[in-house]
Amino acid sequence: QSGNSFHVFDQGQFAKEVLPKYFKHNNMASFVRQLNMYGFRKVVHIEQGGLVKPEKDDTEFQHPYFIRGQEHLLENIKRKVTSVSS
Repeated sequence: QSGNSFHVFDQGQFAKEVLPKYFKHNNMASFVRQLNMYGFRKVVHIEQGGLVKPEKDDTEFQHPYFIRGQEHLLENIKRKVTSVSS
């Protein structure tokens, strides 16, 4: 609603219908892993406490540069670089 996050309201339906259109898989866990690599984080609301599985199949993700109407910020969303120690 505030424009600084997005919701996946039905993960099963999302994985079955949306993911295959844009990815070579329909695996929700792989999608979440990709989001994490680009700096997106799952939003945990205080009433959920982070420990109890929510009753709804609603998952919310946010990123500091993912803001409605601010398309120019999207170029700042980059895959995290892993450093290799020698």
